[in-house]
Amino acid sequence: MAERSASRAGSVETTSKRAFSQGPGSRPQPEPETTPEPGTHRKQQSSVGGQTAMHPSATIEEQPEPTAEPTVMQPEDLADVVPTMRTRDGRLDHMESHIVALARGVTDLDNDRKRWQAQARAARSGSWVTKSSRVIREELAQLEGAVRGWAEKHSVPGMAAMTSGSPEGYQRIMERLKGHCTETDWTTLTEKLGKTTAHVPTLLTQALLARDLFGSIFANPFFAFGESQEPSVAHEPRSFSFLYASMLEVNKEEAHIWRSQMLRLLATPPPNSVHNAPLREQVETTTTRLAAEFLDGPVQPLLQTTNESGMVQRTQELHQLYQGAGELAVSLWTQRSFVKCYRIEELSVFRADHPIMSPHPLHHAEAGGGASDGQPVLLMVHPAVVAFGNEYAEHYDLCKVWAKAMMVVDSHA
Repeated sequence: MAERSASRAGSVETTSKRAFSQGPGSRPQPEPETTPEPGTHRKQQSSVGGQTAMHPSATIEEQPEPTAEPTVMQPEDLADVVPTMRTRDGRLDHMESHIVALARGVTDLDNDRKRWQAQARAARSGSWVTKSSRVIREELAQLEGAVRGWAEKHSVPGMAAMTSGSPEGYQRIMERLKGHCTETDWTTLTEKLGKTTAHVPTLLTQALLARDLFGSIFANPFFAFGESQEPSVAHEPRSFSFLYASMLEVNKEEAHIWRSQMLRLLATPPPNSVHNAPLREQVETTTTRLAAEFLDGPVQPLLQTTNESGMVQRTQELHQLYQGAGELAVSLWTQRSFVKCYRIEELSVFRADHPIMSPHPLHHAEAGGGASDGQPVLLMVHPAVVAFGNEYAEHYDLCKVWAKAMMVVDSHA
C-alpha cells in the first residue's frame, strides 16, 4: 500500500515538471544554470500535494529585459555627420531642380502635341492654322536681314560715290523718309551721320526700303487691293479700309474677326480647282507693282550704276523680296491679332530699356549702346511691329512685340 502511494506521488511530480517545461503553445525552455534572483516567482515543486505549475508565458514576461546603454556621440562623430547632411541636402536640391526641368519639358511636349493635333485637324478640314509668335519673330527677322542684304549689295559704297544725285533728288529722299527720319534737310542729315559716311547710302537705302514695305504692305490688311496706309475712315467709303475702320468704332472684336475671316477665305484656293487663291494673285500683282515703283523712285541716287544684266538681277531680287513680304503680311493679317507698325513720331527719344526699341549696330561700340540712352532718334532703319490681342479675339489691350525698331540716334543733339 505504501509502495503504491509512493508510485502515485512520483507520477504526479513527473507530470508537474512536464507541464512547466512544455506548456500549451510555448517552446521548450532550458533550465537556468544559475540560482534564480530574488523577487522571481519561481518556486520549487513539492513532491507531496501536486502544486500546479505557473504558466510559462507569465514567467517569461516577468523576467527583467536587458537595458541598452545610451549612445553618446563624440565631437569627431558630429564632424562626420554635418558634411553628410549637406551632401544629402545638395542631392535633394539637385533632384528637385531635375524634377522641375522634367515637368517643364513635359509641358512643352504637351503643348507641341496639342499644336500638331490642331494642325492635323486643320489640314484635314481645310481650316486655317495660325502661326506662333516665335515663328513670326523669326520670319520678320529674316525679312529684316533680306532688306539689309539687298541694301548692302546694291547701294553705292560711300558718299563720294554718289555722283548721279542732285539737290532735287536728295530732297526727294528726305520727303520719302518722312516718318522714319527727324531731319528734313539732306545736308544736315549727312553731317549728323558724319562718323558713318561710308555707311550712309546703305543706311538710307535700307530705311527707304523698310519704310516702303511696312508702310505700303504691313500697315494695311487690304494692301493687295491697292489700299495703303493704316485703315481709317479717311479712305474711300467703298474701300475695305473704310468698312474695317467703321466697324472698329462699333465693335472692335467683331471687326477683327470679320477682317481675319474674309482674308482667310480669299487666301484659300477654290475646292477642286487648279487656280490659285484669289488673294494670292492680287498679292503677286501688287508687290510687283510696288517693287517697280520703288526702283523708279527716290532711291535711285543711292544705287550702284550697273549693266543691263545687273539691273535685271537687282529687279528680280527685289521682286522676290516684295512678294515674300506680301505673303508674310497676309499670314499676319489673317490672324485675329491687330498689327501696328510704329513710326518715328511715336518713338522720338531712344530708351535703352524700351521693349520695342533697339540701337543700330553702329552704336554697339559706344559702351554697348548705353551711351545712346535718352538721345533723340535721328533715323529709324527698321520699324517696330507690335500685335494686339490673341487668336480668340480677346485682350486687345495687351500686346506682343514681333519686331523691335532699329534706331540711329542723334549724337549731336
